[in-house]
Amino acid sequence: MAPSRKPAPEPVVAGLHAFLESYPGIGRLRVALSGGRDSVVLLHALARCDPHRRALPLHVHHGLHPLADAQADHCRRVAEAFGYRCRVLEVRVPERPEEGIEAAARRLRYRALARDAGAGDCILTAHHAADQAETFLLAALKGSGPAGLAAMPLMRRTGQCWLGRPLLGVPGAAIAAYAQAHALQWIEDPTNADLRFDRNFLRREVLPRLAGRFPAERRLGVAAGLQAEVVDVLDGLLDPVLDGLAGPCPDCLDLQGLLREPVSRRSWLLRRFITRAGAQPPRRRRLLEFLRQLEQAAPDASPALHWDGHSLRVYRGALYLLVTAKATGLEPPCEGFVWPPGAAELHLPDGRVLTRRELHEAGVTDCDGVRVRFRRGGERLRQPDGKRHSLKNLMQERGIPPWRRARVPLIERDGELIGALWSR
Repeated sequence: MAPSRKPAPEPVVAGLHAFLESYPGIGRLRVALSGGRDSVVLLHALARCDPHRRALPLHVHHGLHPLADAQADHCRRVAEAFGYRCRVLEVRVPERPEEGIEAAARRLRYRALARDAGAGDCILTAHHAADQAETFLLAALKGSGPAGLAAMPLMRRTGQCWLGRPLLGVPGAAIAAYAQAHALQWIEDPTNADLRFDRNFLRREVLPRLAGRFPAERRLGVAAGLQAEVVDVLDGLLDPVLDGLAGPCPDCLDLQGLLREPVSRRSWLLRRFITRAGAQPPRRRRLLEFLRQLEQAAPDASPALHWDGHSLRVYRGALYLLVTAKATGLEPPCEGFVWPPGAAELHLPDGRVLTRRELHEAGVTDCDGVRVRFRRGGERLRQPDGKRHSLKNLMQERGIPPWRRARVPLIERDGELIGALWSR
């Protein structure tokens, strides 16, 4: 008698197991639960693979359609049935966003999913092989370069946490088969049927026709993987060049050095400079226009590019990448903070930690009665020679860019400025 064959592992569970085994160091799993078939499949499979219930289901409530409240309630019930408690996060998409409703909703969704995430936490989404094929086609139709054509990576850093797609190599048909085999219940987002959205048009009208003639899902996934390899090689070639263009601080470049590079290379260098800092670059058209402005700007001009909570700005021959205070919600407070008596350090709301050693280096040896505050305008700072100098002039002499001056911690005692932590 021929030996019986061991049944092949279920693709969904096998993909999830492989992902979790590949990244054993990740912390809490923040599962994006839309209530649709794919995310319900992911959470159900995760409940089977993760008996310790490390997962935290999160539903982002966009309010984009009349069934949004019912969708959120459904997610709560599904999560509870699998042994979890779902947290609902509400976001509001602007009526006419510049980037389009799809892109704006996606950006706000990921921002909400990452909110309050701890270091090492991982956001899990239920994207699978069919989604990867759609993303590749969308990027190609937008005229994207290698980074766009690389589509979605299996794992990437987002802020201090991670974004993982454990089912990215699982065929769409396997997701559907899993849902049917386990009699799962899900709710269809009515916007998924709206062919005004490009992704829906590709999913319902284009990919089914391609699949009738080609193994499109698999081949487009392979093409995306090859583009990801191209991006990796390109980054490896650009990084040494960027290191040679380093400016006076980690988040800036030598502007003239950048403009001495060949024209065809500049946008790639600038894009890599932005992504290396953990930010998403703007569209290529805007990047090229900004480079043109940099090249043609008068010596006293200060071209700037602003997008999605980030900015590129020029100051004294250096090009700076900034995260806007408005985007982070970490604008320096006006009132300041009292240094705790006997404390070795002071924690600021934006994450900075000031130490007693830094105070000593600034000439403040006695911390009693010390208060840390920020610039209001018109201040004069007492120097070691006993004279008071204009704080504005001192900042200009030190080459501190205008947008950083409001964040420099100032040391005050009895209403008089006695020091500044310039490097902060």
